[in-house]
Amino acid sequence: MSSASSVVALPELGLMSVSGPDAGAFLQSQLTNDVARLTPQQMQLSGYCTPKGRLLATFHQWRSEETVFLRLPRELIATIAKRLSMFVMRAKAQVTDVSDAWSTYALVGTNAGSALREAGFSVPDAPWRSTSVGETRIDRVLPTPDGMERFLLSLPSGSQLPLPKTSLQTSSNLWWLSEIDAAVPTVFAATQEKFVPQMINLEVLGGVDFKKGCYPGQEIVARSQYLGKLKRRMNIAQVETTGVQAGADIFHSGSTQPVGAVVMAAPFSSAASRLLFEAPLDRVESGSLHLQSPAGPRLSGLPLPYALFDPTE
Repeated sequence: MSSASSVVALPELGLMSVSGPDAGAFLQSQLTNDVARLTPQQMQLSGYCTPKGRLLATFHQWRSEETVFLRLPRELIATIAKRLSMFVMRAKAQVTDVSDAWSTYALVGTNAGSALREAGFSVPDAPWRSTSVGETRIDRVLPTPDGMERFLLSLPSGSQLPLPKTSLQTSSNLWWLSEIDAAVPTVFAATQEKFVPQMINLEVLGGVDFKKGCYPGQEIVARSQYLGKLKRRMNIAQVETTGVQAGADIFHSGSTQPVGAVVMAAPFSSAASRLLFEAPLDRVESGSLHLQSPAGPRLSGLPLPYALFDPTE
């Protein structure tokens, strides 16, 4: 990955707002993280589950006065907005797709923070912290293991990007590859309802609050956490093939049935891909894993950039 700071346009990410006096309380009853603790100076990872605890979406979420913003793949916004709206009932809250009003960019590089300072921005001092200058919001996210600083910028659509000393990439692949290297998952349409949060390490990344009140699937998520060792996890791999799709099956050398699935993938070179995948830990630790069939391309495991731990202990 290039060390020079690059700006990446992310039109595949959309933005949804939940606004009104009851917006925070309503989302507190729906999402996996603690919306009540949100401030304008921070951002959270969060998820939205079915009653069976399976993820329908993962979000970046933040608050601005009586509005909570949710950033997620644009392909999911219509269905998630419709589903949330069904449960608003008497709450004074309105769910709106505001994707057309905002543009999202990523800034990635070893000197990304310096590029922001040179452009006159205040730089968030830690991952999941945020700053704003005028209508431009800057969210700092986890770095990659090789030291790439990463930021997400939200600004009104049609605004000029205020980073003249950075190169604008024509492909969003740099961003998605950096997400894989940082092992931060996104749920797409192809992977809806495939994972409970712990299967993709969401609680390790701070995306699940086990002390907050109830939300759809909360009982299943809590039971997975407290009753025995978690047996399925997300890991990183490289594979010598291209065109890998989210949701693709993962096979073990000793099984004719799929044992896991690709969470997300991105090209690493002209002949190889990097991916996040979910599978049983005992299958990851013994034998070999293959893409799409037991005889398919073999996955070469890479280390996670963070330790797996129990946030409830």
